[in-house]
Amino acid sequence: MSTNEANVDIRKNIEKTVNSFLSAYEDGREQNDTSIINRDLTPECTRQLLPVSLCKALGLPETALITNDQYEKLYANDLSVGGVYNTVSKHLVIDAEAKKAAVTSKSDFKYKDGDVIAVEFSWTFNFNEDGSKIDKVIEFADGDAVKRMAAKAQELQASRGTNGVNGDGGKLKQDVDFSETG
Repeated sequence: MSTNEANVDIRKNIEKTVNSFLSAYEDGREQNDTSIINRDLTPECTRQLLPVSLCKALGLPETALITNDQYEKLYANDLSVGGVYNTVSKHLVIDAEAKKAAVTSKSDFKYKDGDVIAVEFSWTFNFNEDGSKIDKVIEFADGDAVKRMAAKAQELQASRGTNGVNGDGGKLKQDVDFSETG
């Protein structure tokens, strides 16, 4: 197989993986299965949230790396109050040779009380050799929407007398090894 043919195959795999990754947020909600959120990731995959100003506003270290298990817990907290709907992706760019991709997405996070927050993200991904799994996610989030979501989650937990699915208020910083950098 020529290098060009291999890159075409890798490109197809990467596109399929990105689309599956983005749809995992809705699929996990529909199937009530939090493990779906990590279906397209390598076991050692890490996620990094940006911009730094958002991390600071949420009380997170600037370079926090999130493991699959940690993210699944955060996703479970999200599902306890609502879920993702209507995801649309745009501007997919793939570098098959470097095994990287970037895409933007817009979704609605619908709360069980009927409130809806539109959220936009810009994603950057690194892939394994054949493009079938993601081994790094950089998530550049819509800061205003994410802050609204965090405030809403705290409000709902307080009104229900709950404190996150793990009894930790859904706090990430208790689980992340902050000595790691992105």
